[in-house]
Amino acid sequence: MIEPIPSTSDVGFRRGIHRNPRRRQGAGSIALVEVDCDLGAGIPGAGSGIAKLRQAVHHQHDLRRIRARAGEITTVCTSPHARHIHTLAGVIEAAAALVAGALDQGRFPIVLAGDHSTAAGTIAGIRRSAPHRRLGVVWIDAHADLHSPFTTPSGNMHGMPLAIAAGHDNRAHGINEPDAATRESWDRCKALAGEDPALRLEDLIYVGVRDIEAAEASTIEAHGIPIVSTEEVRRSGPQRAARRCLEHLKAVDLIYVSFDVDSLDASICQGTGTPSAGGLWAEEVMEIHRTLIADPRVCCWEICEINPHLDTLDSIIDLSLGVFQVVLDGLEARLDGGRGLPLGCPGAKAPWP
Repeated sequence: MIEPIPSTSDVGFRRGIHRNPRRRQGAGSIALVEVDCDLGAGIPGAGSGIAKLRQAVHHQHDLRRIRARAGEITTVCTSPHARHIHTLAGVIEAAAALVAGALDQGRFPIVLAGDHSTAAGTIAGIRRSAPHRRLGVVWIDAHADLHSPFTTPSGNMHGMPLAIAAGHDNRAHGINEPDAATRESWDRCKALAGEDPALRLEDLIYVGVRDIEAAEASTIEAHGIPIVSTEEVRRSGPQRAARRCLEHLKAVDLIYVSFDVDSLDASICQGTGTPSAGGLWAEEVMEIHRTLIADPRVCCWEICEINPHLDTLDSIIDLSLGVFQVVLDGLEARLDGGRGLPLGCPGAKAPWP
């Protein structure tokens, strides 16, 4: 089920809802996009993380919400190499429409997602809104998320969003033969941005990625995709690590930052389906975001994989809200400074050079 973006005749959407005057300008230029779906994960529960984070966010900020969510699953999953792909294709498409619509109205989409599979829709939505602009991606995650139905050992689609966005099947390293229906839905997902892939792999950079499987490693090596490791962040500092990301993407026009909470170290983050040791500390993640969001090319931010049912440390919402606050403060500083949001879209404040 999809709750569509309100039209431009909706005054609340155009102006935001400003009961808190301290948040007046930022709230009026931001769309909170909720993609309520955790079908791409191996362990359910990330969808409920959206509700928990939303409650915390709305206690402090009054932001206009737009939403897409998965409908009820009424059929048995018949795609072992891309579980629930037929349902997820619709959710990914809905997410793309919401993100594109927000950008077209000059808003900055903050995406609260269940699992990471629907980030493919976020990327497609940015491309739809700015089809002639070159898009770069900063992927802050423990995992590379570059599998396809041909290479996946698990069939979980939260490991596939970047392959969807890049149109990358990687059949040379395939271990599976997906059936015709799976391939059809897979091709549908890849085509959401148009005839050309939404993302060039050379315009991707990883932060915190440390759990990489063989098929993904081959793609990373073949395309020279850099990884800013946890060790590099500790050695050079989070600001310099973030600046490395921006330097790698110096040729792009727009930047999308995607934050999976499993990029945090497992010792402080258990509230996610795939916790991983050797990750980032919360302060490091916040400082990386503070530097990234200050770049006026950043046009969309996403947070995902929050699973409060697994949160034995009872910390995931506070950690997520801390990063969210850093992002919101950075956006408000950009807006208050008159830099606007460089969306290349009709409603954007700042024209392209």
